[in-house]
Amino acid sequence: MKLIIDSGSTKTQWTVLDGDVVVDTFYTDGINPYYMTAVQIKQLLDENLPETILNSSIGQIYFYGTGCSTEENCNKVKDLLSSFFRSAEISMNHDLTGAAVALLKEKKGIACILGTGSNSCLWDGHKIVENVPSLGYLLGDEGSGTYLGKLILKAFLSGDADKNLTDKFYAFVEMDFAGILHKIYGDPQANRWIAGLSQFASANLNEPFIRNLVRLNFEDFLKAQVFKYSGFQELEVSFVGSVAYYFRELLAEVLRDNHLKMGNILQKPMDGLVEYYSN
Repeated sequence: MKLIIDSGSTKTQWTVLDGDVVVDTFYTDGINPYYMTAVQIKQLLDENLPETILNSSIGQIYFYGTGCSTEENCNKVKDLLSSFFRSAEISMNHDLTGAAVALLKEKKGIACILGTGSNSCLWDGHKIVENVPSLGYLLGDEGSGTYLGKLILKAFLSGDADKNLTDKFYAFVEMDFAGILHKIYGDPQANRWIAGLSQFASANLNEPFIRNLVRLNFEDFLKAQVFKYSGFQELEVSFVGSVAYYFRELLAEVLRDNHLKMGNILQKPMDGLVEYYSN
């Protein structure tokens, strides 16, 4: 049997495959070796791995995780997994590789992540050959939920929207101008709250003002990321993540307007990874 692990900073999805049958799938907190010690990761595994999984005959493990971009970080997680699954062969990769495998399999193209944050790469069918650096939510993350949230905040706090829509916005966040500023600059995890404002955009997408902000979010992503890859005009551009999935119709419209080829859109990488590893 195979165990596929897709891990972000906040959530990890674990899926057990027996041939092409999903035997089990469950979630734990995220595993990020940049921010977690070996002791913390081991504690997470101790407390969350079901006995049914530990007692299964897992032969291969495919781990795709944020923070697994260095050999040191990969080895940290691999060694801990090995202590729980002693007979398994373990493959370690970055979550961007997982996105590319899930979206493109063995086909060349551009793979993009549009969730809380954003990232992208040029995939040759086997490996990442180009990667425009992701600068995080303070300097980049165009196309993401956080970037869209910042566009929304700036527009409403600056008084750019009409009164009816502005009233809707303040009712949604349930705080006033001063409260919002305190949240943004006083909460160390403000980026997650900001990303959550994409739900306001989704609920009000019929409003031209909101629709234009979502379009701008995607336009900025194309300029910052996609347009920088070799041969981007001829390649399919595929997306994974909640923002890409829930705004997929508008995303497809933006790509058409920029004469780009739309590829796959998946809500979660695991959907494509299960398909890839089924046999």
